[in-house]
Amino acid sequence: MGPDRLANSHWLTGEVRHRRMSPVGHQFSYHTGMLALELDDWFQLPEISRWVSLESFNWMSLKRADYLAPETPCLKEAVRDQAERATGWRPDGAIQLITHPRYLGYVFNPVSFYFCYAHGHSPADGALPKVILAQITNTPWKERHVYCMDDAVPFTSAQGWQSLRFAFSKRFHVSPFNPMDQQYQWLFSFKGPEIRIHMNVRDQESKVFDATLMVQRTPLERTTLHQSLRQFPLESFKVIGGIYWHALKLKLKGAVFYTHPDKLEPLVAAANGRDDQGLRVDMSQPTSGRVSSWRT
Repeated sequence: MGPDRLANSHWLTGEVRHRRMSPVGHQFSYHTGMLALELDDWFQLPEISRWVSLESFNWMSLKRADYLAPETPCLKEAVRDQAERATGWRPDGAIQLITHPRYLGYVFNPVSFYFCYAHGHSPADGALPKVILAQITNTPWKERHVYCMDDAVPFTSAQGWQSLRFAFSKRFHVSPFNPMDQQYQWLFSFKGPEIRIHMNVRDQESKVFDATLMVQRTPLERTTLHQSLRQFPLESFKVIGGIYWHALKLKLKGAVFYTHPDKLEPLVAAANGRDDQGLRVDMSQPTSGRVSSWRT
């Protein structure tokens, strides 16, 4: 049996909440468990439990093909390459992957985050990442897109949360119930072991949707992992099932269905971001950071 604990990685437990304000109202929330894997621990992950494997079927597993630039064998190098290409800084500290692993061979991650830290900064202490990559996958098309975020001005709330803010234009068709002509406001907040990620989606007039992930880090230990497998035994199936279930509810409520931009006229399809390779999409807002758009 391998080690009981991976010292630099964490398990995340908490809640996801979605709220739609327009053109129809709809909201839901659910408890979730996620992996915050220090990429140096990638090959050690299966050692803490016989129920976890790499590149093979198991109750929980990871596959390199599910993540950024699978043509690069080492995921950490792929993330460092992308961060350097986007920002000019090559990460020299910890890189944590925030994601759902595969369950019984299946996974769907609407978004996986890569938190890139400067040398000497510890995620466990609530340090702020210097660069954040958000790898987004849409459904049912399973296309991928990456937003690279950096250079935000940190600020601290009265409650002690340290936060990074990003405001940028949408460049990727995610939900068929959301048009392309929208803007994002993303807020990443850290306080000790707690993480909050909040996203507002706005049209030209008002906020139409928001989503919040609120989780807390616990050490990635064998006992914690086994408890999580009992609590969240089929998390990836719950994610994809929930997407289609709530899509049906939205359709029955009369929500507008938007055609994928690639099926529209070429001039309109150009707004889909399918040719983006570093396009700056950030908007001028106080303390908001730099964002570039990349189709992968």
